[in-house]
Amino acid sequence: MSPIDLLSQLSAHQSQIWSTVSMTVSESLEQPTSFSNALAVQTSTNEVAAELTGPMLVIQFSFSSEQDRPQVLLMKQEAFAEFAAIIKKKDLDQVEDVDDNLVADVRPQLESLVQGLCLAAGTLRDEPVVASGISIRHQIFQFPQNLQRADVLYRVQVAVQSGDFSGAAIWLMDGETAFYMVGKGADASGEEPFLQLQPGGTPAVVQGNGFEESGALGLLMDIPLEISVELGRVRMVVRDILELGNGSVIEIDKAAGEPVDVMVNGRLVARGEVVVIEDNFGVRITEICSVMDRLHRLGDAA
Repeated sequence: MSPIDLLSQLSAHQSQIWSTVSMTVSESLEQPTSFSNALAVQTSTNEVAAELTGPMLVIQFSFSSEQDRPQVLLMKQEAFAEFAAIIKKKDLDQVEDVDDNLVADVRPQLESLVQGLCLAAGTLRDEPVVASGISIRHQIFQFPQNLQRADVLYRVQVAVQSGDFSGAAIWLMDGETAFYMVGKGADASGEEPFLQLQPGGTPAVVQGNGFEESGALGLLMDIPLEISVELGRVRMVVRDILELGNGSVIEIDKAAGEPVDVMVNGRLVARGEVVVIEDNFGVRITEICSVMDRLHRLGDAA
């Protein structure tokens, strides 16, 4: 799917997505609240950073199956103050400082926005979707790493109406999250493709743990890489190293039973547990980084 097609698909689902969010937030606020007129566009970190200055409401979360790909909901400080007043059923002049204490007072209602997006994603994907790593703060917005390094961001701006309040919220995500959100089902192998751009901007599809070899990307498939397994690390001074001898014990930074790190060219790509296969040690993979993260890490190592 090309970036233009992905944006078109994301745009087509906005009415359904925000209808679900409107329902969950209305139930939480116990009054009609609508999210409407959503506009989805492609943007960049530079464009967003230039616009979103100063403290604001920042809701960061991930879908549980996409934990390494945070997305954010944003509301500018003035709009958040008015929205919080509506939630607390107070006049705006009765709302004291706009800070994390105010956020804590209205956190359950703010979490209903995330709940609504999860319900919408679950409907589109025909499977349960829950959120993880929810962080709600009043702060100057800082990009999560996945958004910071993305060449293209997907931004949705939606109008919010509740009682006398009329404002706007912004939803930011990377390309993989956008692809996940539009409900593209898994193929026969149960693996989901997502968008990857080749040099020059030509789209290619990354499929499961491999690639659809197209253009220059296929030329990289036979390049050998060094895989190592790291049990743990420790920092020692020269004096302590010189004192090491047979029988010395070095305490590392991992507790017994914790997974070991699987590194490719010195970059973390997975975690696993040590197993014995006949007379050899092996590692059973228990957690693997997303394909996009593995690409970025390998690219950093190159």
